[in-house]
This record gives sequence, structure tokens and C-alpha cells, in this order.
Amino acid sequence: MPDRRWIAWQRLKPEEAARHRKSAYTAIRKLLAAVVPLWKSCRRGACRRHRRCAGNIHTCLARSWPLLSKDAQEAAHLEVMRGGPRRIPPQTRTEWMLRSSPPSNFVH
Repeated sequence: MPDRRWIAWQRLKPEEAARHRKSAYTAIRKLLAAVVPLWKSCRRGACRRHRRCAGNIHTCLARSWPLLSKDAQEAAHLEVMRGGPRRIPPQTRTEWMLRSSPPSNFVH
């Protein structure tokens, strides 16, 4: 098992960086779905019944993000930066950096 400090500072190949970025976007969208009550504005019965997004998170976020007030959007962004309700730490350095960027990058 290699030393993790060495891996953290190692430069990634472009395809690895793209894979890390894609997984970071997915993780951040899941955190946003955990923080924002997407199921309240959903037309799907399964989402409302289970009180969570049971479909495609990307389309649900794109539909319901503009319906939130600016204060609610900022509160959701701060909660995602903290790791959501369960305080999940970022898995990669890329995810750590992307959590601090504006949430409009993840919802459109």
C-alpha cells in the first residue's frame, strides 16, 4: 500500500483528472440532494413517498434549484461544504476543491 501523502501530491493524468472530477460532481450532487428537499417539488410518486430523490438527481436539481430562495441556496451550499447532514469528508482533493465552488456548477 503506497503512502497516501505521496498520492495526494502526485500529478494526475488527464483521463484520471476527468474521472476524479466526474466522481466529485456526482458526490456533490448527492450531497445537494440530501440537503435540499427535492422530493417536495417532484411529480414522481416514488420520490414523494420515500421523501428523497428516487430518480435522476441531475434533472431534479436543475428543476428545483431555481425555485429555492437565495438564502436557501446559500444555506445548502454551506451545508455541502461541511459534508451534508452526515458530515461526509471529501474523498479526493478534487472533490475538496470543487465543494467550495458555487453550486450553480452542479445544478445545470
